Amino acid sequence: MVRLSLRLFGGFQARIGDRKLSFPTRKSQALLAYLAIVPGQGHLRDKLAALLWGGSGREEARHSLRQSLSVLRNALSSTRPPVLRISGPEVALDVAPVDVDVLRFEQLIRRDSPRSLEEAVTLYRGDLLEGLDVSEEPFEEWLLGERTRLRETAVAVLTRFVGLQTQSGSEDGAIQTALRLLALDPLREEFHRLLMSLYGRRGRIGDAVEQYRTCAAVLRRELGVEPTSETQRVYYSVLSQGRSSLPSPARPAWGMPARIVSARVPRRGIR
Repeated sequence: MVRLSLRLFGGFQARIGDRKLSFPTRKSQALLAYLAIVPGQGHLRDKLAALLWGGSGREEARHSLRQSLSVLRNALSSTRPPVLRISGPEVALDVAPVDVDVLRFEQLIRRDSPRSLEEAVTLYRGDLLEGLDVSEEPFEEWLLGERTRLRETAVAVLTRFVGLQTQSGSEDGAIQTALRLLALDPLREEFHRLLMSLYGRRGRIGDAVEQYRTCAAVLRRELGVEPTSETQRVYYSVLSQGRSSLPSPARPAWGMPARIVSARVPRRGIR
């Protein structure tokens, strides 16, 4: 079986085996991605034409759809069994010979095991079809809804995963996961608090202080508010950890201040 592989997180990439596929237009990519999100489901031609060529006249939109379907059929002709199914007024992507990262991601999170969550986290490389702009309102509305849904799912998965990492003592890995959470939603104070706490556990007090400053700056700039008392409490708790870990200054046996004693040590030079 020759399979089609689609990577839709963080952009668009299509492969058949080791061969990377190229398409002449973004709308051909968008059409394939749309069919792949729910493989096996039939879509009416008129619906697809309106989705991606709604700004054109009806006949022109149908003609553009026929052209894109021809492009996809040629590009996917080596898949076995054939992946593109066109039957009368309906178009569908066959589920059997297709691997789609979005579908794999959703399958893994349903298992909810540490191993499956780790694999799911790896698959989420960025927003769905990031950078793919086709300037058609119906498609953009659909894409925005799917991006939002999958981003929120990714936040939930990463939150669950960072908890497992913290419980297992994998603090360096947890720090990287917390950074990914903040990249997805920099206004969530609990993610800033989590990262400050993890830095504190690793003795990285300077990084914790910088994280608090970043949190405060983002909240002031975007929301016009200061960090909550809970965030401030975590910050001062980490600071106190740092102070308690500092060694006490050395004192001479006879009680003279160390600064004065060191000043009286003669310099060694060449006589």
